[in-house]
Order: sequence, then structure tokens, then C-alpha cells
Amino acid sequence: MSIKTIVCGVTGSKHAQAAALEAAALAKKEGAQLVYVYVVDSHFFKGGMAVEVSSAAFDEALSRIGQSVLDAAEQLALSVGVTPKKMLKRGEVLKGLQETVTEEKADLLMLGHEKRTFFEKAFFKGDVEDHIQELKDKTGVSVKIV
Repeated sequence: MSIKTIVCGVTGSKHAQAAALEAAALAKKEGAQLVYVYVVDSHFFKGGMAVEVSSAAFDEALSRIGQSVLDAAEQLALSVGVTPKKMLKRGEVLKGLQETVTEEKADLLMLGHEKRTFFEKAFFKGDVEDHIQELKDKTGVSVKIV
């Protein structure tokens, strides 16, 4: 089965950067379209952080960070001869990934992964592995963790 479209979620972490580079190399090898997506997810902020910053200002700051992360991923792809599409989404991360995979008719979803601490697992409601089957079920595509 040939891969026509790869969606790669990026966050700026070293693991996401590794996934971005691996996705670019695979896109080059397969002649596939590469789509990088960054999802601005500020749900934790809207739940009651004790900081005097407006929700809109926080979303805008996260969007600027996301654009920078997408630009860095683009540079990685360009370094191996691939010009990626970049998408900035807003909302919950899993929903944003699912939407992008569906919209782009992706064959493969690639994600970077690092082990989470106990606190991070509680804060982000589980580990990446806990969500992989859900992503596969809802999108029908293979999910590769780097």
C-alpha cells in the first residue's frame, strides 16, 4: 500500500521534531503530501487558572507559538526536499488531529511521544498510548509514534 498523505502533529518538543523529520523523510521516499498540524488547545486555561489574562489573549499567544512550531517543522521538511502544508487548528488536540486526518484524507498519522510524569498523565487525561486506539478507530488510518 502506498502512502499518499501523511499528517504529522507537531508541538515543538524534541520528540515531535523527530517525528516531523521522519515524516518528511517518509514523504520524500513515498512521494507523499506532508501536512504538519499544530492544535491550539487552551481548555486547561479556561478551567480556572489563577492568572489575570483574557482567554482571547492566551489563545492568541498559543497561536503565535504554534505558528513558530509549524515554521520550524517546515524548515526540517525543506531540509530533505519536501514542501509541507501547515495547519493551525483550535480546540481539543484529539479532535484537531482527527479533523485534519479526515480533511486531508491522510493514510498515516505520525506523532512524537515522550514519557509523561504522573502529573502530566492526570493533567492530560492519560498517556499517548491511551489515545492511539481512539485515533485509529475514529480516523481509520495507521498511527505511528516516534
